[in-house]
Amino acid sequence: MHSGILILCNAFLLFLIQPILGKSLLPKWGGTAHVWTTCLLFFQTALLAGYLYAWKIDKKPSLSAQATLHAALWAVSATLIPALAFFPAILPELTAFPTLAILLELTLRIGLPFLLMASTSSLLSAWHFRTSHTQHPYAWYALANLTSLAACLLYPIAIEPSIDSSRQQNLWMLLYGLLALGMILHCLNIARGSQDILPRDPIASPANQQRNPWLCLSLSACSSIVLAATTNHASQAGMIVPGLWVLPLAIYLATWWLAFWHPIFQSWIAQTGLFYLGSLCGLSAVVLKLWLPWYGLVALCIAALACIALACHGLIYRLRPSSESMPGFYLQIAMGGALGSLFASVIAPWCMNDYYELHAGIALGALALAWFHSRDLYPKLFDDPMTRRFSWPLTILCPTLLLAAMTMLLVTPSLEACIDKERDFYGVVTVIENQKQGIRAMLHGRIRHGTEPLEGPLHPDQTTYYQSDSGAALAFGWCQSHFSQPLNVAVLGLGTGSLSLYARAQDSMRYYEISPAVCQMAEKHFRYLSSHRGLTEILVGDGRKLLERETLKPGTPAHHLIVVDAFSSDSLPIHLLTTQALELYKQRLAPEGILALNITNRNLDLAPILFATAKQAALKPLLVESKLSPFEPPTRQVRWLLLFPPDATLPAWPGARDQLAPSNRPSDSTASNRPVWTDQFASPLHAMRW
Repeated sequence: MHSGILILCNAFLLFLIQPILGKSLLPKWGGTAHVWTTCLLFFQTALLAGYLYAWKIDKKPSLSAQATLHAALWAVSATLIPALAFFPAILPELTAFPTLAILLELTLRIGLPFLLMASTSSLLSAWHFRTSHTQHPYAWYALANLTSLAACLLYPIAIEPSIDSSRQQNLWMLLYGLLALGMILHCLNIARGSQDILPRDPIASPANQQRNPWLCLSLSACSSIVLAATTNHASQAGMIVPGLWVLPLAIYLATWWLAFWHPIFQSWIAQTGLFYLGSLCGLSAVVLKLWLPWYGLVALCIAALACIALACHGLIYRLRPSSESMPGFYLQIAMGGALGSLFASVIAPWCMNDYYELHAGIALGALALAWFHSRDLYPKLFDDPMTRRFSWPLTILCPTLLLAAMTMLLVTPSLEACIDKERDFYGVVTVIENQKQGIRAMLHGRIRHGTEPLEGPLHPDQTTYYQSDSGAALAFGWCQSHFSQPLNVAVLGLGTGSLSLYARAQDSMRYYEISPAVCQMAEKHFRYLSSHRGLTEILVGDGRKLLERETLKPGTPAHHLIVVDAFSSDSLPIHLLTTQALELYKQRLAPEGILALNITNRNLDLAPILFATAKQAALKPLLVESKLSPFEPPTRQVRWLLLFPPDATLPAWPGARDQLAPSNRPSDSTASNRPVWTDQFASPLHAMRW
């Protein structure tokens, strides 16, 4: 019983720390969804290291020696746990290698504790089997996944909305200390009371005795790739937040529990039906992502993950070995998961110029299922009419049709010619040309982030968000009429560089852009930057970090206007919109300078939140709404929020207002009820359009 309680508590803390750490890393790396993909790589790799440690230590003949070593490592880890809060302040910045930097930080902060927690389920289950010879040693694994699921669901429902980030870490460290104490006492009790028990004869595995270990690796890698890919696609709807990240992770864990609990998922019909239903949902999400509402996209991604993972995990459980080989079996599962995460977070961004991970994961799973079931059904092919006429042909036909359909999707040309495409840590940047409309456009993810005419002079009304009646144009005009000296303008987010059209020859433009791919595309394919005859600088890095460094350099000129337009697809870098961020912008603004925020978003209504946040920062908000680009649907609007000093008189521009219309949601009926975003407490869920 003690082993079971420790396994369940350990699994709870193991998965509770994952969204806590992911949230703490978001502001450091521009709020991009790839932060979580990299975190998954660390977690899966650490899980593999934990299972490898459990497998190696289980080889020791002395159970007492195993328990003593494990207790000593838990004691060491308990003394190192303050690194969770200490190491972030002393780590060097590796801005050119974000994936490596995140992995290094996570290793130093939580490496040893995570490895020990990852090994606990396998190791304690093996010890329990050696001492009790239970006939159901895999039951603890299923229950541990159920407890992990509870942690993933509890975080967005009860923890994230009510506890700020620093207190979350402190609470987790306290709980870990209690778990470490329990583990140490349990291991010492085993070491004192155990004898070197020789295991009885191995229990015959119900699975195929000629199983191929590479099949388990492939199936585990498939579900891991699909987990990362579907989370990434869902995040493009604007939901870069641990509350959403843990939802696919919870579904992923639930599939392990269901597959290890109910025998129906070991059958051919369940695995085939679920896998191809999930593939249909996943490919539909890819094809329809521009037209689906955010909740439709998220639902399709979740359905795809649930179905594909259930099919893969059901077959993995069918291939389980005897209980004596349980640590090695867990090691195979963890190795497949780590390889899948390695592919999704490192290999795919390096060798693929778009989000093709989902296609690769589906293809891998389809081939693995077809390989196993075709061999498994072959002996029945000549004796069973149902197998001959139905099961075996579908086993061959379904993956063939699926691979053909995915190939068609990949090779079918778009209506708009793709001129160039680059992918980096921060997303996919594409340059397209539409000869019918006579424009060239930049896409970041799935959203158009700037246009220019293929021929003729450049004009603001041919841009996407910066037409002559937009908030950005009005902010430039106000500053140019208000200040007699040349303007110093800071722009967080480069895009195509089209804001340079509003700068005079004597004005200075300084762009802060976190994505090297965006910088390359803007300079290579667009004329806006070169159209400005004055000083133009492009600084690569997170805009908030770079502005913070400027505050430490005496004599750095203040900015008369700061423009924040740093969005990737529909996703939102919240750390640029918190109260602390607004205070930083105020420090960098000249007296009477203003701040312009582009809050145009299909899935998020940012105005109520930022009105409240701006007033908390002692700034006067003015919302300016205007028409979008003529190449976009007429129902869509450009929304800019201009923030003025508290003593400024707000201009009376057409389409501008300093008050919001009453909300239909009771929680937003008054400004005092609207949440204020801070570095410790903020979530896009507050602004979702339901």
